[in-house]
Amino acid sequence: MNLHLPRFGKEIHIVIGGAICFLAINVFLSTSQVAIRFLLFRFNCLGLLVFSEVTTALSILMLATAYLPSGFCGGLYTGYKIKENLRIILIFPALIGFAGLLILRIPSGYGDLSNLNIVGEIFMPLSASIAGSYVGGYTISPKEEKTDPEKK
Repeated sequence: MNLHLPRFGKEIHIVIGGAICFLAINVFLSTSQVAIRFLLFRFNCLGLLVFSEVTTALSILMLATAYLPSGFCGGLYTGYKIKENLRIILIFPALIGFAGLLILRIPSGYGDLSNLNIVGEIFMPLSASIAGSYVGGYTISPKEEKTDPEKK
């Protein structure tokens, strides 16, 4: 008796890449927030957090230290395992990882829908994760070399 199961090779690797992106977002986000607060406390500058310019700078720093590298990690795995149609496929690990983060934030109390800043809390981090996913996916993928027929 031979059972033929459908093959979901690409989909499994996309979901694993999304899980890697989700885990990396959580690790990098918590680590960078603790490190920034520690540095501000260590240099006696913790009072800077009251100014809106500093909070804007901290959100940009979170994009660079948490969302971009996490997308890179998820895209790196996905680009290593899947070699074709990367232009379409690499958006999904970042979407899965960021959707997991949003789903995790709602029951834990961080997802306040009444004061939601769409651009600062959803659009910019999602864009950074997608950009990191594309950078990671194209880092590991084989380069296509064009052959010139005249050089033969």
